[in-house]
Amino acid sequence: MVPYGISCRQSDLGVENPSRETEFLRDLSSAYREAYASAFAIVGNRADADDVMQEVCIVLWQKYEEFEQGTDFRKWACSIAFYVARAYARRQRRRSSGLSDLALARIEQIRTGGAELFDLRREVLQECVGKLSARDQQFLQDCYGSSLTQAAFARSQKKSVETIYTRLKRIRHKLITCVNRTLGKEGESD
Repeated sequence: MVPYGISCRQSDLGVENPSRETEFLRDLSSAYREAYASAFAIVGNRADADDVMQEVCIVLWQKYEEFEQGTDFRKWACSIAFYVARAYARRQRRRSSGLSDLALARIEQIRTGGAELFDLRREVLQECVGKLSARDQQFLQDCYGSSLTQAAFARSQKKSVETIYTRLKRIRHKLITCVNRTLGKEGESD
């Protein structure tokens, strides 16, 4: 399902290959939020970002045959969203004063860099969780994997809430140290 009620029917798109449409909709669903964030970063308000994303979805579909399978659809969609939003912002700027192309490009650089750093930290965090003892991994799974509040979880474990918080704090500290150490090592080898 594509977010925000966007629908693409085969008859609307001139689809000859329904499985290709399914692939496109799956890829679009996974990338929509970040593409929307790219557009929003440029145009600065929801109404304009919604308008831009309508256009982005059309462009993505029209150019989907050019998309190289196996590459990062999210990055491709975000770059198209950036260019469509920038063109939209230019049209708007003609009607009123606005940000320069250089300022828009810098905003997108910052947003993209932040997203890439977040993705990297998430990957490293997953590696660091894998390095924890089996007991700590199970504790995290039990604690965060259930729908119980931490107070209810503590009761189910017959432990005090403070004991649960203390153990979580120790595990989080191990994870933060591991992530920072790993990223520090990678930064030194570059």
